[in-house]
This record gives sequence, C-alpha cells and structure tokens, in this order.
Amino acid sequence: MVVFIVTLYMRVTMRRSHGVSTVLTLLKAGSVAAILGALAASCSDTTAPKWGMPAGVTYVRLDDDSAKQAYVAQNPIVADVVAPMSANVLATPRAAALSVTSPTTLYVKTHPAFDPEAIPNIIVPHDSLSDDGIVQHIPLGFDFEFYGNTYSEVNIYMNGFLKFGPAVQNKASSNFMRGDAIPNAADPMNIIAFAWADWNPVKVADGVRFETRGDAPNRRFLLQFNNVPESGSGRGLLMMQLVLTESTNSITIYTNTMNITNFSNRVTQGIENADGSVAAYDSVTNPINGVTSARVRGFFSLTNDAVRFSPPQPPRIFAPKDTSVLTTPPSADAANALTFSARVGTCDANVNPGMATAIGDNPIVSIVGVRSDDANAALSGRYLKGVTTITWTATDASGGQAIAHQTVTVLDKENPLLAAPQDVTANNDPHLGTAVVATGSPQAADNCDGLKVSSARSDNAAIDAPFPVGKTTVTWTATDASGNVASATQSVSVLDVEAPVIAQMPDLIVPAISQAGAIVNFSLPATDNVGVVSSGCDPASGTMFPVGSTTVNCFAADAAGHRTTASFNVRVLSAAEQLQNLINYVISLGASNGTTNPLVNQLQTAFDHIDVDNHVSCVKMNDFLSMIPKKGRQIPGSATSYMTTEATRIMTVLGCDMGPRAGLVGG
Repeated sequence: MVVFIVTLYMRVTMRRSHGVSTVLTLLKAGSVAAILGALAASCSDTTAPKWGMPAGVTYVRLDDDSAKQAYVAQNPIVADVVAPMSANVLATPRAAALSVTSPTTLYVKTHPAFDPEAIPNIIVPHDSLSDDGIVQHIPLGFDFEFYGNTYSEVNIYMNGFLKFGPAVQNKASSNFMRGDAIPNAADPMNIIAFAWADWNPVKVADGVRFETRGDAPNRRFLLQFNNVPESGSGRGLLMMQLVLTESTNSITIYTNTMNITNFSNRVTQGIENADGSVAAYDSVTNPINGVTSARVRGFFSLTNDAVRFSPPQPPRIFAPKDTSVLTTPPSADAANALTFSARVGTCDANVNPGMATAIGDNPIVSIVGVRSDDANAALSGRYLKGVTTITWTATDASGGQAIAHQTVTVLDKENPLLAAPQDVTANNDPHLGTAVVATGSPQAADNCDGLKVSSARSDNAAIDAPFPVGKTTVTWTATDASGNVASATQSVSVLDVEAPVIAQMPDLIVPAISQAGAIVNFSLPATDNVGVVSSGCDPASGTMFPVGSTTVNCFAADAAGHRTTASFNVRVLSAAEQLQNLINYVISLGASNGTTNPLVNQLQTAFDHIDVDNHVSCVKMNDFLSMIPKKGRQIPGSATSYMTTEATRIMTVLGCDMGPRAGLVGG
C-alpha cells in the first residue's frame, strides 16, 4: 500500500461566495433520483462556492486497494447476519442496547426535525482525496467537549466517521473501511460514526466539505458528505451533514440519503468514547417484520433522517411565577389616629411566594430558595417595597444543580397624605403693591420613606417672594419615591389699603391764540402703589379754554376703589394782556430811544384802542410789524423773531385781517 501525506497551507479567504450550490437543495429535498442526476453532472468541474483550506491541515492518501481486497477476502460477512437483498430492508437483525445509562457518560438521544443548514463552503481538494484517506487536524474553531474531554480539532475519515485526538491507521483492515461494532476497545475509538461504511469520495467532485459558522458562544462546525458514492462495486450513495454545536456540545446527524448495496459492506452510526468502553446509537425498524435493531454494523438505509446526541444535562428547575402585590394599606381605624403620620399603611407586604419544582434524569435531593434581601429570611413573610429576587437551586443525586429565579415585587400605589396650611390675608406693605407673607408649612405623611413636598404659586414666583395685591393660590404637592402624588391648595390674599396720590399741580398761564381762547394741554401726575385704573380732569386736557381764569378739577382711582381728587387754575391771557407784555419786552431790550420809542408808540396806540376801535389796533400792530425790520440793525435777531411771533398772535386774537399789510393804512 502506497501512502501519500500532503500538507496543505492554503490561505483561508474570508469572502463568502454568493452562489448557491445545487447540492444544498438536494440535501433538503430528499429526492434520490434528483441526487443521482446531480451526481452525474458533478463529475465535471463544480460551480459551487469554494473557500481555501485552513493552514496546517494534512491529508493521508491510501491509493492501493489491495489491502482492502485482502481484508474482505479474509473477513467475509457471515451469511446468517446479512439481511435479505431488498430495497425495503432498513435494519439488520443484530440486537444491541439502544442507549447508555451511566450518569457520567449518558448522552441523551433525540430526533429533531430534518433541517440541515446551507452547504459548507470549505472543500477538501478533490485531487488530494483517495478511497480510504484521512483529513487530519481540521480546526473546529471552538472547544468541543466529547465524553468529558475537550478538543479543538478533528480528523475526518473518508469511510464515514471522524475521530477526536490523534489520527490512527489500521492497515490490516484497510483503514477501517467497514462499519464495525461499538462500543469496542479496538481502533478506531473516540469517534463519531455518522455513516461508517466503505465510501469513495474520489468518484465525485467536491464530495467532502466543512465550515465553522456563527459567533461565540453559538458557533457550529459543519461536515458534509455530498453525493459520495459507495466504494467498489456498490451502487449506494451518501448525502449527510454533521453539526457539532458550541456550548451545548450536541452532535446532530442529518442524513438525506444513505444506502449501501454491496453485501460485503456494513454501516455503523453512533458515537464512542476514547477507550471504546461506552457508546450511544440509534435504531431502525424493519418495515417488513417490525424488528427494531441498532444502527451498528448493519445493512440498512436512511432517508431524511435526523438524530441528535446531547451530553448529560443538569436537572431542570421551575420557579413559581413572579408575584406582584401592593403594600399593606392603612387599617380601617387609621383615619382616627391621633397623629397625622399614623394614618398611612406600611411599606411592605406579607407574601407567600410558593414552592419551586424540579425534574431530572437523576433523583432531586433538594430544592432551596434564598431571598436577595436577606439570605436567612423566611420565604413566606414580609417583603419590603421593591423587587426581591428568590434564587431557587435544585440539586440532584449526582451533584448536578439547576438555578431559577423568581421575583417578588411589592408595589407602592398608596398616595401620600397632605394638608395645606390655612389661608392667609394681609395688607400691602407701605407704598408697595405686594406684601411679604409667611405661608406656613403643610402636613404630609406617607407609608414609605422618601416623601418630598413642593409648592407652586399661581403667579409662578418663588414661595418666599412677596405676594402681589389680590389672591394668589399656592398648590402644595407631596410626591413619594414611587411617584404617587397628593396635592392641596392654600389661598394668600393681599389687600390694597392705599389710595392713589396726585402730585401738586401748578396753575397754568397761556396766551390766547384766537378770540375763543387757547387749547391747553397738561398731564395728570397721579400714581398708586398698585396702579391707577381710571383718572380724568374737567375741563380735559387738549380742550379750548376761554380767555380768563378757569378752575380744572381732577381725580384718580385704583382697582381697590380708592379715589383721590385735586384742582388747579388755567389762565388764558387776553389780547390786551399780551400787548402789555410785548410793550414791556421791547422796553426791556434797552435799545436807543430812536429805536424803542417808535416801536412802543405803535404798540401803545394799539393797546389804547382795544375794545374801542379794533380797526385802529390792527393798523397799529401792522405798522409795528413793518417797523421791526427797519429798526433791525439795533435789535438782536432773536428778539426780532420773538416780537414778530407775538405781534402776529395778538393780531389773530384781535380778529385783524391778516391780508397784505399794504391794505392797512396808518393814521
């Protein structure tokens, strides 16, 4: 026998192809005819996605079949243990135990739904394969526990099993070509036999694939024999996916198609520990005679079959359902308690949480519950407000434990008690629209600690700020740590006891601007500590005041109904009074007699004829206006302007015709 050992150091690419292989569809479809059709097509180059092999993987090739043929010749199948030739025969008559019961090595066997994953992407190179070869040092990508030992890599045997630990070869039996008995202290041991029989992956392209998928701690190692035909003259076919799962350390074998036709071939499907002393396997039932036999060294077929071997599990514990209760309310007679704080309930509740239950493969010897608030406290008793966790622990006879948690939640839905201070009435502070008022403090109580009392004024001011005249509502709010709220209101009234004030108003003297008098404008200097809401004078500002003296009567009132009055005089100067003032002004200028006397003479003549002959007065006033520019050299500019303005207004009051001065002839 010629042995080739090829070490592969191909780089692993991290880019996944988006192609979908035909064989994935066939693995889930379960159609033998479709598989055989695909098998024929796969003899040429495949278009399935390919990833590089991990570094360090080696392959042992066994290219010479002479040892295998010699072994078959020397170890024929005994006729009485071979099932009759029939496509419907699914089981060998060989009997065997169907499970292992040792608590330390027990694997639980289940039958999950047939639901394999997508085809693995790493392909064992076809040109490196041989009939009975071994792919060594395949990394799992995670630590996997098998019968109490931990492994990070496996060895894949082309004859339908993988082995943990160092790979071994048995040249005498042509590298374990035919499924053998398990448990068995002879090599191979420490194996997962997913379909241990004589297969030849050389006959199909991309027949052996593997891949590690997922993220820690839920990664999975997948191995798939993809349309691998039976070796030699057999016409059988193997389409199988093996899944090793991180954390749970479960082993799942999905068999879409597995059948053998060569009488010298046998199949074993199961698992075996490192020294060959313990094994676990499933069974099949012969549909013809109803005989159930182990899948060990048998002549049977499988279609769309799934079997899972899971390590022994700890006991399972079931905590009582979570409990939620309210704090204990106040007693019926609490309202009559002497103290305010004694009228509330308590901040805890009496609770009976129930009892946990547990089941397991081994007898349950104890179930213990421990409270998170006090490890020594009784489970049935008083629980404070909040969430208390009870940790339940179940222990079985082998020392296995399971833990479950239950929460006891005590909710505080009781509102605080709150009584606002008495209403307050106060006078305004002197000369102010406010008053500093002491509101007092409310009474508050709650069943639980953490009560907070706040206040809010209707005017949005701080509670210690002066209160304005009028009514202000103070809303007191008590809020406990659970968000329960109580509120009460207090009224603070500030009375306005001050009347408005009107400042001393001086008498007014204004010149008449027409024969009717003069329009007089003035303001009323009224103030109040809060505000004047109404005021007025008679006659009103902005009205026509007649020539002479007029008394003006005024008032001011505030919102509180207080009223204040005051008066002053308005004197409107007549034309004669204004003429006399103008005469006095011209004389006060101190000009020369040659300038002063002519001007004063015109004004004096006009004054003398007022109310006697206004026409003469008008002519003289016009002469005065005409004389001003002639005497202007001796009169300051500002005086010239003032005299012109005054004379013009006097003429208006006299009712003079203000047409061209040429129409007025002096006498």
